[in-house]
Amino acid sequence: MTYNIRPVKLTDSVELAEIYNYYILETTSSFEVDAITEIEMAQRIAEITEAYPYFVAEGEKGEIIGYCHAKPFGKTVGYQFSVEVTVYLKPNVKQKGVGTSLYQALEEQLQAQGIKTLIASVTAENHESILFHQKKGYQEAAHLKMIGYKFERWLDVIWLQKIFP
Repeated sequence: MTYNIRPVKLTDSVELAEIYNYYILETTSSFEVDAITEIEMAQRIAEITEAYPYFVAEGEKGEIIGYCHAKPFGKTVGYQFSVEVTVYLKPNVKQKGVGTSLYQALEEQLQAQGIKTLIASVTAENHESILFHQKKGYQEAAHLKMIGYKFERWLDVIWLQKIFP
């Protein structure tokens, strides 16, 4: 599979919203329940890219097939060296190295910015994502029981942590 990793642009908001809305409406990967608009996605991109990296993967025809970004882990200054990371892919490109390439670009940029700790917040039933993060060197740091509610059921969340040397 051929693809290219590049920094996000505000004009990517339509395609990113389409990818994310699949996860909102069909999975427990996101605890949001209402689809977002391209305008909302553009606002989120603008807010995140003020301080943190945000990358997209483009397929052979220039279409966006996935994205990843970092955002603050906490709101107080004591958390300034910690971020939450996330990755979303079109379902048909999973297990093809796209997520790995996105995270590689993200982690390189975060290290260059002086970030020390990365946290991935993953629904406990999302074994594929847990395994993905573990293969990237993330370790389970917390198991939060019944912390989310979606699709008429309670959900646990695993916090996976990676600490840069």
